[in-house]
Amino acid sequence: MIGQERLDKILAFCTEFGEEKTLSRYEISIETLHRYQREGRFAETRQPKILLLDIETARMWVGAWRLGKQHVGPDQIIKDWFMFGWCAKWLFNSEMMSEFVTGEEAVKRDDGRICKTLWALLDSADVVITHNGNAFDVPKINTRFIINHMIPPSPFQTIDTCLVARKQFAFSSNSLNYLSLLLHSKEKLETDYKLWIRCENGEQEALDYMEKYCGVDVTRLEEAYLELRPYIKSHPNVGILMDAKEMCCPNCGSFDIEITDNYYTTPANQYRVVRCKSCGAPNRLPTSVLSNLDRKRLVRSVAR
Repeated sequence: MIGQERLDKILAFCTEFGEEKTLSRYEISIETLHRYQREGRFAETRQPKILLLDIETARMWVGAWRLGKQHVGPDQIIKDWFMFGWCAKWLFNSEMMSEFVTGEEAVKRDDGRICKTLWALLDSADVVITHNGNAFDVPKINTRFIINHMIPPSPFQTIDTCLVARKQFAFSSNSLNYLSLLLHSKEKLETDYKLWIRCENGEQEALDYMEKYCGVDVTRLEEAYLELRPYIKSHPNVGILMDAKEMCCPNCGSFDIEITDNYYTTPANQYRVVRCKSCGAPNRLPTSVLSNLDRKRLVRSVAR
């Protein structure tokens, strides 16, 4: 990958002396120069803050008179669940961020400290990516926030890769571990039930392993998201988050898109399909190929 200093030098030279002299001086092809120009435009835009996140929670302790299927009421809760910790990373950033309770905090079931650091991270995010997070991670996080008397963070959009897998595909399993095995021949770290018990008892070695386990999950999540990304319909528009001044892919933000000969047709309009040459996502142009007169003459189907 080209360094930023060399990229800036080539682009500055091209601006002053033109493409032909730039190709000769730096011995690069026209395709490479155009790629550098796209990279330069991308670097000048605001970079969206896309956060990949996973949390780990403790068990509830409840009292029961028998095993098997039964109703357990709130008056049977002995100790409620809490959050062991979280791991997160910004998309394409190698740094893994994490915060887990100490052994003493685990015994007290006190996650107030780690909730504060997680709140600050979510407050700065544009998009949060999770696996099954819309049903689990996000509601669980909100629960711990309000229990710890915290206000909600600033609004962010969510992408749930589990929902994407369920909606767009027919995988035999939608678990993150299965997707990682199927798509990348990688697995999550192994755990067992005893690990949760040891963590609740405040064993630091167990908590350290839980943190490592959670971090690997975030890495697997990023890999799965990038594989699924071109299939995500109604993906949060990265172009808006970037404040892009020219056409770019709404899924990944790349300026390397091409207008195809295909069309996306709605009951009342038609648009040219564009294809991202970076991530492969198909999307459409914002303007219709039909004129105002064409749309006025168009007979609509009866609503169902």
